[in-house]
Amino acid sequence: MADETLRRYYDGLPREGGFPARCHMELPRRTLSGARVVNVGCRRGKGCYKLSELVGPTGRVTGIDWRPSLIDEARAGVSAALERSRMPHSNMTFAVAYPERLRSAVAPESADYVYLNSSFALFADPLQALRECRAVLVPGGSLLIECAVADSEGSAAARALVVEAARHLGNAVQAAPSRAQLMGWLAEAGFMAPVLREEHEVAADRGSVFDHRVPTVPGDDAAYRLVALEARKPR
Repeated sequence: MADETLRRYYDGLPREGGFPARCHMELPRRTLSGARVVNVGCRRGKGCYKLSELVGPTGRVTGIDWRPSLIDEARAGVSAALERSRMPHSNMTFAVAYPERLRSAVAPESADYVYLNSSFALFADPLQALRECRAVLVPGGSLLIECAVADSEGSAAARALVVEAARHLGNAVQAAPSRAQLMGWLAEAGFMAPVLREEHEVAADRGSVFDHRVPTVPGDDAAYRLVALEARKPR
């Protein structure tokens, strides 16, 4: 996908609100101390600030987003985050890049973990983004992906129309792939079979906070579940 095509696509996505604005993170139940973590779709950096505390002074967190204004806000919040965590120095960097061009900001085989939140369903080319994630991971590194999956009994054509409309709305739940499609993408991108860390139902109109609702595509018969997966890059 050409850079100009990516620019037009991402410029057309809503900037605020919606499910991807949530900051819940389902992380491995093991220490992340000293780890190098890349957070793709980091928005204003809240997830990076959380990861910063978990990896500690010897770790490194890189926040990536395609929206320069949000990266500026993330950088502006670093001092306050360090004051809260009492870290001796900053272990965070932020950069502007498209998920499909991750290697323009992150060196190949330089990350122990890559974290993708629910905005993954809104990426212009999810498969290419997964390939980029694999490229920046060290051998044996882990992709942590937290996104919705769709279960629909309708036709593939009807589902494709819902996904297209949901992307225009910025609704990351209704834009979700099926579970089989997500697993297929992970395999095609070169990841090992993922481990399921968490799973629960999620409503299509679920917004960034409990009582906030977002616009939805009408006539959608799908049910949605939020899954948190860990997929390793082979050694």
